[in-house]
Amino acid sequence: MTSCPRARPIIASPRLQQLHAYWQDRCAGRVMPSRADIDPLDIPRHLPHLILFDVVPGSERLRARLVGTHVADMYGSDYTGQYLDEIDFGDRRAAILHDYLACLRSRAPYVSEHSFWTARGITFRVERVILPLSDDGETVAMLLAGLEFDTVE
Repeated sequence: MTSCPRARPIIASPRLQQLHAYWQDRCAGRVMPSRADIDPLDIPRHLPHLILFDVVPGSERLRARLVGTHVADMYGSDYTGQYLDEIDFGDRRAAILHDYLACLRSRAPYVSEHSFWTARGITFRVERVILPLSDDGETVAMLLAGLEFDTVE
């Protein structure tokens, strides 16, 4: 995988560390768990901070199945049902696509960090952990992402 300046070797956010540990536990010796292994009742405090993407079979297109309320509030819209490559993330679009596709291609967790600016003129740092899910243990069927937002001073 190509090195990326946003990629991080460790997860800084305690919330995202917990999400990653939950995902690892659900792997149960496999490369990645399935969607059926992830129970929202196990991770209720994470739900507002999550995005769940379906991978369009036979492609690298991602469609947002679920966007947590906190994520939607931070980005200023709920893009549930939209394709990731069609969402306007401004100058961060290429970086965001890169991160999700890196996880999809590697079939392994991907951690990154970047900044973004809201229409209200506020700058945030976003730490993101992207976790692959598979129905057959080989092909990534979904991506589960947890996002942590911090205001930049």
